[in-house]
Amino acid sequence: MMSRAAVSVSLQRELGALITREIAGIAAIDAAIPHASPDYVVMFQGAKNGKQANVEQLATIVRIQGDAPDENGGVRKALTRSQAAITARVSTTMMLRTMRLAEIELVNRYSETISRAHGVMLRALAKVLARAMVHAHLLTAHLAMRTGSKTDPRVLLAPLTDYFARGEARACMRCHLDRPGVAHALERRDPHPYTYICGACHDDVLGEFPPDLAVQMDAWPREVREAKVMQHAIGRVSKLNAIGRVLYPLAGLAPDLPTPAAERAVVVPAMTPTPGPAPGERSGVVTIDYDEGPEGDYVRALLAVRETWQNW
Repeated sequence: MMSRAAVSVSLQRELGALITREIAGIAAIDAAIPHASPDYVVMFQGAKNGKQANVEQLATIVRIQGDAPDENGGVRKALTRSQAAITARVSTTMMLRTMRLAEIELVNRYSETISRAHGVMLRALAKVLARAMVHAHLLTAHLAMRTGSKTDPRVLLAPLTDYFARGEARACMRCHLDRPGVAHALERRDPHPYTYICGACHDDVLGEFPPDLAVQMDAWPREVREAKVMQHAIGRVSKLNAIGRVLYPLAGLAPDLPTPAAERAVVVPAMTPTPGPAPGERSGVVTIDYDEGPEGDYVRALLAVRETWQNW
């Protein structure tokens, strides 16, 4: 039976290997972005942000264990970047397939590592594993639509029509899918930067506006209302809502709902009592030792009671 010290060393090595794989994945995404369409660029950027968050959390765990994480990526990073650059030039579908294989391997390794973790490490690895599962699920959905495969849709928890309303693989810049909704999809082209928001995200974003602003939106011109929706949809808060409320359930995970501000305001640590005077000590009296010279004169003038009351 392995000792606790041996298990700790094994976990640290595994965490180091996972950090290297995540960094290699970031390098692959950087190589693929110049060859991707604008909607896929946003999806890849979202995946990159998730991987960077994973690296930060894994590195923090390693530091808590008293070790220094290697965040260079090594040879794997260089090889993965070269492979991704070649694959992305050949085919976006091939690039997505390569990324999915790497992500599924990460999911398997995270699942194996999390079974030996506990405490803070367990909570951090659960968050990291959830991000990897969401990314793998997104890639599977896009591959199923792009290739027409009969195998990939069986992995998805919902019909493919719930992921793509138009029968083509398009990536909304909020949820990275093309979900159907009551409202119509929004698309903006030249002279503006390309922006695409699916119908379901259009509905979701309308529900995110404050009530006092929502009641005014029907009176706005259509162009103004749609521009406001697109601006809000690509904001970080709305994207986090899409990840927690849409992508997590689609990947078979419990929704990751942010804590409302009103609840966060009351969840504060217990306040420590302010140290007061010792028993028998006179309260309200502070003794200050003045230095000689200009600095002492400045302190005397600053703390002079009579002048302070006059100025106030």
